[in-house]
Amino acid sequence: MCGINGFTFQDERLIKEMNNLIKHRGPDSSGIYSDENVTLGHQRLKIIDLSENAAQPMSDHENTLWLVFNGEIYNFQELRKKLEQDGHKFKSESDTEVIIHAYKKWGYDCVQRFNGMWAFALYDKNKLFLSRDRLGKKPLFYTQKGKNLFFSSEIRPLFAHDIEKKLNKRAVSSFLSYRYVLGKETMFEGIFKLLPAHNMIFDISKGVIEKIWEYWDVDKNNIEISEEEAKEQTEDLLRNSVSLRQVSDVPIGSINSGGLDSSLISAIMASMHDNPINTFTVKLPERGFDETEFAGLLASHCKTNHREITIDTTNFLDIMREYVKRKDEPIGVPNEIALYTLFQEIKKYATVVLSGEGADELFAGYSRIFRSPFDYERLKAGRYKNKYPSLYKKYSGRTFSNELEHFMYLYNYFPDEEKNSILKDEFRVDFTTLFKKYFDRINGSYAKKISYIFIKLHLPGLFSRLDNSSMTSAVEARCPFVDYRFVDLAFNLPFELKNPWKSEKDKEEAKSKNCDEIAEEHDTVKYILKRIAENHIPKEIIMRKKQGFPLPLQKWFSGEFFEEARNLLLSEDSKIKMVAKTENLKKWIQNGIDSDSKDFGQRLWMLISLELWLREWF
Repeated sequence: MCGINGFTFQDERLIKEMNNLIKHRGPDSSGIYSDENVTLGHQRLKIIDLSENAAQPMSDHENTLWLVFNGEIYNFQELRKKLEQDGHKFKSESDTEVIIHAYKKWGYDCVQRFNGMWAFALYDKNKLFLSRDRLGKKPLFYTQKGKNLFFSSEIRPLFAHDIEKKLNKRAVSSFLSYRYVLGKETMFEGIFKLLPAHNMIFDISKGVIEKIWEYWDVDKNNIEISEEEAKEQTEDLLRNSVSLRQVSDVPIGSINSGGLDSSLISAIMASMHDNPINTFTVKLPERGFDETEFAGLLASHCKTNHREITIDTTNFLDIMREYVKRKDEPIGVPNEIALYTLFQEIKKYATVVLSGEGADELFAGYSRIFRSPFDYERLKAGRYKNKYPSLYKKYSGRTFSNELEHFMYLYNYFPDEEKNSILKDEFRVDFTTLFKKYFDRINGSYAKKISYIFIKLHLPGLFSRLDNSSMTSAVEARCPFVDYRFVDLAFNLPFELKNPWKSEKDKEEAKSKNCDEIAEEHDTVKYILKRIAENHIPKEIIMRKKQGFPLPLQKWFSGEFFEEARNLLLSEDSKIKMVAKTENLKKWIQNGIDSDSKDFGQRLWMLISLELWLREWF
């Protein structure tokens, strides 16, 4: 795990400046390579092969190839054996060197053989080969000015060059609607992400991007399989994924939130060790928002060395101000602040941690939205006011012309009508085309289309937050649920093995309810994972209802934080005036307080996050 930088001309001073801006990602050492065509920079966090033999930028034996790499190739030992059998000679024990030799043998197709998370740039004569892992665990940003390409693990180093800093209007709208900047765009015009599962070739001599292509997509073939076969295959792959992600030459642990996903990962990991593993969880002082009881239950059951890390919420906004300095876009969800604080403490005990991200997207864990196709089927009949009053109340009598329109209505965290009343006209954007691109790839059920959207658009945002919050403290977070082999299997399991009705009676009773009322009352979320978990974790954890990372936003913004929040947004020096109509924003805040809407706190927080970010960057 590291940070990488580079550009297509020679300048050691500038690369040192860029490296220094991402030193937090790799505080153990710094490296530079520069010639007349390219300059590469690297900040190293030592995890595999701690010797200087594994330092970067790394070259082949002939010094014809140079590589900077951020991430881990979990199957590097297996690949190394194959390469050695073909006569390749190695000078280190690192996975970095395996990338170089794999490229020499298989060319651009080498990435098809990697199981891991990565963002790398490989310099070969007049070409620069950039690649990003399949699910988007590791970030890679780039921009072009004239005939030169610039890239980095973070956006801030790109501004070490004479690049205009201009706010991207589409990105502001995307953030407020989806808590993340969707697709390849960023908060800055002209600066882009290399998308997950994509490669790029830049021709240095011509000064052009020669090609960008998607080298992988999740398998889309439905699986006919019994419940017991699914349970066995899913558990076998999960165990293998957890095992692979423990390859490390530095201390390792696991995040244990007390929920099903992290508890299952922690339990499987603990079963592979003779000595207690390290587990970590966040403790909040507010009553009703503390989940450490369940985390403690798992720790006791698995006999882990467990640490509860208490967050002082009285200075929450101060922590936001501190953390936003490390963010390429506004903080998307409040629990990212808790994760940021958690990783600061984890660093005292471990450099690598396993985490449970990805299970919800693969196993229909967001029950409310994965059960929404059942709403849609009833809505299609039209005139549903009398027949389905619960649906009528939820959807306010709306009708939808297709599944995509229905999904976008539900997935939007900040409804367009509210958002567009606040934003200036030029910041209003329709994202239908982007969502349709991915919807159209699936010739299957509405629920499967939802899962695919979560894999292609939602997970990259989640991983961006995880990468930011962990790497500010130089901690590497690994996610066994998103091993690409596991993703292929889980995505194609029958829906009834992920989110089945509890009984025929429950299915019948659900007909009079909407998806919010059905979720976890009449169906069983992540059913097959719960079957697997029966042999690993306490029943109390398995049976508890899914709960997002709990933060008492509504309580805060109806009390002590509200005046400070209002002052931030409505003061003379507020930056949100760049994007919002002040009078409309003022009315929206007052209406939100008067309505006591359960979603008001979340939306107000997102505007505060945007304000603090704009103050930092503009």
